[in-house]
Amino acid sequence: MTDLTSVPEFDEVTAFIKARVEAMHTPASQWADLARLAIQGLPHDAYRLAELEARINAIRTELRRVVLAASEHFSEEQLNDLRKRVGMSKTAWRAAKTKRAVTLKHGFSLVIY
Repeated sequence: MTDLTSVPEFDEVTAFIKARVEAMHTPASQWADLARLAIQGLPHDAYRLAELEARINAIRTELRRVVLAASEHFSEEQLNDLRKRVGMSKTAWRAAKTKRAVTLKHGFSLVIY
């Protein structure tokens, strides 16, 4: 992604966010399955859960930077169009702006679309 100190290009931002959301989809689904097991006290692969959390948090860090820039530079109409193009709800958009890390405590509210 290019320098976000000036007004970013709408199509470039859209493509970047769409790619990051798609990259997070599979790890988020796998994380949710393992997290449910962990919360229920059932046997699960704790190493894999931690690995997925790290991967999701890395993607969320990249995504957050661009989502904040888009929110700052684009109109509400453009943001609605962007969210529609990348397949994100308003709730998912707000979650992407949050700096909290995906953990068992906060994860389910952060890995939504």
